[in-house]
Amino acid sequence: MRSLTKLTAVCAIALLMAGCFDGSNSRSERPAVTVDFTTFVKTQFARTSDDAQPANVNGIDLSFNDQNNPQAFDDLLQ
Repeated sequence: MRSLTKLTAVCAIALLMAGCFDGSNSRSERPAVTVDFTTFVKTQFARTSDDAQPANVNGIDLSFNDQNNPQAFDDLLQ
């Protein structure tokens, strides 16, 4: 359970850091923020409740690092 809490905290920090970029810098392009899909899904399962707001996935570049891991979500779906 502690690892899930840590995982949620890491995802929250990553999303908050993604919000720190603004258009006032002199660079023409900003790098796309990538979020690990497995981490994202596990975070969404962790914050599931009757009054939870939907996650905004527009503009998120998801990376699929667990493509060859059939057990990636076993701890969620048992």
